[in-house]
Amino acid sequence: MNIGCVSKGVAMAIALGLVGYFVGPMVGLNQEIPVGSVLASGLVVGFLLGAWAFGGGSGRSTSKAKHNNTNVLYVGNIPFKAREDEVQRLFETYGTVVSVRLVRGGPNRRPKGYGFVEMGSAGDVKAALVLNGEEFAGRKLRVNEAKDKK
Repeated sequence: MNIGCVSKGVAMAIALGLVGYFVGPMVGLNQEIPVGSVLASGLVVGFLLGAWAFGGGSGRSTSKAKHNNTNVLYVGNIPFKAREDEVQRLFETYGTVVSVRLVRGGPNRRPKGYGFVEMGSAGDVKAALVLNGEEFAGRKLRVNEAKDKK
């Protein structure tokens, strides 16, 4: 669970707590249960629902899903001004491109100059390896089969 999920959970908790606070007296809950406990219950239930809904409950995929790296290429020395669609067009001449991810980092999310290209098949990967050492927008690319991060 990351910070974004927690903040969404808190927002949902506050929303349900306020609903309980205002709706409870209308339906007569203030006679049996103190309004403060209705608010507290709404906060607890809202946080749990928010954490489940936004925090990756069981069976949900996450943004950092593990990929099978059999058809993934590491591409280094990419020009900093290159866009993902430009890199995709370059690799599409050698086969089916499933995805392109250019790595960015730092506080300003600046390009790091490398990325990963997932190809459709192992044959496409072998064909695209000919781009190693080829010039792209003034820089010689480094293209290798990606290795699993250990």
